[in-house]
Amino acid sequence: MSMSPFEIRLELLKMAKDMLESDYFGEREKIANQFAMDCDVAKSKGAETPKHPGYPKYPAEKEIIDKAATLNAFVSMMPDTSKPKKS
Repeated sequence: MSMSPFEIRLELLKMAKDMLESDYFGEREKIANQFAMDCDVAKSKGAETPKHPGYPKYPAEKEIIDKAATLNAFVSMMPDTSKPKKS
């Protein structure tokens, strides 16, 4: 059974959200790990604890919609039939 255009758009939104969340949480973990390592180094040297650099912004609704639009544009591309196929 094929999906309706509404279902396809919903799936693209879910996919875009998942992709951006994955990037967000990956970057957040990277920052947290680096900060923990910097704190351990400062503690072992008897130095002052560094200031936390902060985390990235969580993906906004507009970013998710823009990503979904990009995915939709890719999925909607029609193959270029004007060029001969290479063997």
